[in-house]
Amino acid sequence: MTDHPFAIFSPFRNALHVQLLTKEDRVHTDGEIARALAVPTVASLRQVHGNRVVRVSEPTSRTVEADGMIMDARGLTLAIRAADCQNFVIYAPKKNVGGVLHAGWRCLNAGTIAAFYELLQKEWGIQPQDTYVGAGPSLGKECAEFSDPRRELPSAPPDLIDGRYADLIETSERQFDVLGVPRTQRERINACTTCHPETYWTYRGGDREKVLDGWTNVLACRLL
Repeated sequence: MTDHPFAIFSPFRNALHVQLLTKEDRVHTDGEIARALAVPTVASLRQVHGNRVVRVSEPTSRTVEADGMIMDARGLTLAIRAADCQNFVIYAPKKNVGGVLHAGWRCLNAGTIAAFYELLQKEWGIQPQDTYVGAGPSLGKECAEFSDPRRELPSAPPDLIDGRYADLIETSERQFDVLGVPRTQRERINACTTCHPETYWTYRGGDREKVLDGWTNVLACRLL
């Protein structure tokens, strides 16, 4: 487990605790995730590769269908699972509101990042420029191969498609740009999950059956 994997959240450590679980942690169930994070319970989702984002105030156990969740409740741990898909912790320090987001390529097509910020605005009046973003390890552009990316990835700008490969990371970065989140308020763990199967669970990099069975990396956050 890695505590505080993002330097960008360092000024807020008295209010926000971020943790990353990878292959060495070998967590499968929510109970195992909670034990690894040293918390009683976690809030988790039944992730469906869409654009639904929900507000949560208590632990859930993969019963709510969504790909993002946001809270203002102190002491509650949010856990998002990923094994190549992009994954984010997003924090608004002025309001002490935090959330996690799963953003695979289907989620990017569906506009899940914009949906996250729509809920921030609706529920708390938070503007994108007042947030900080930490992105966990995910699929790098050298491994993001598709059958027909121009057809499959309408969300990807044409200049980010090279033959059968697409830069999903920069696609998401530009979506944050459009929303108005400054790049100086974003940080990413620049490790391709598929290129590092010894460290990360990776659907494309050899762990397909294990991932389908529920073994994933986990990005979690808790308000203190």
